[in-house]
Amino acid sequence: MLSNFDGLFMRCMLLVLLTMALSTPIWSYPSHHGFWSHRSVIYFAPSYDKHVEQFLLETLINQCELDDRDLITLVITEDGFTTPSWVEEYFDTKSLFTIFEVKQGSHTTLLIGKDGDVKMRWGKKTDWKKVKQTIDLMPLRRQERTSTLSPCSA
Repeated sequence: MLSNFDGLFMRCMLLVLLTMALSTPIWSYPSHHGFWSHRSVIYFAPSYDKHVEQFLLETLINQCELDDRDLITLVITEDGFTTPSWVEEYFDTKSLFTIFEVKQGSHTTLLIGKDGDVKMRWGKKTDWKKVKQTIDLMPLRRQERTSTLSPCSA
């Protein structure tokens, strides 16, 4: 027979588990606990269009500098396209539009720091120089830099 304490503990644990299972933000990106091992740029769009193509091309052009800053890029469209493809396996992509207050039919891009906070927000066109400068001014990034030379320099 369970003691009063054991019964109360089991009810509390059941409540916690139900809350976690029914809470969409818990399964959303990014997790808001602790630090992540990377920064993210998330590009939201209505569909895979010329603006998404341009964004993806620019990420390839800047890949070395993005890797140097521990930055990953994600594309999520309203009609279900995601890149990388694993994004939809791990995150509720529909809820991300709501969580990050992305207007339906718009192109919205976010820079998210290792702490999970939005550091920058912009539209269709990405100013990669500004993104890199914003990251380089972050206190955590300053700690990460061990030398002034970038591995991406020619």
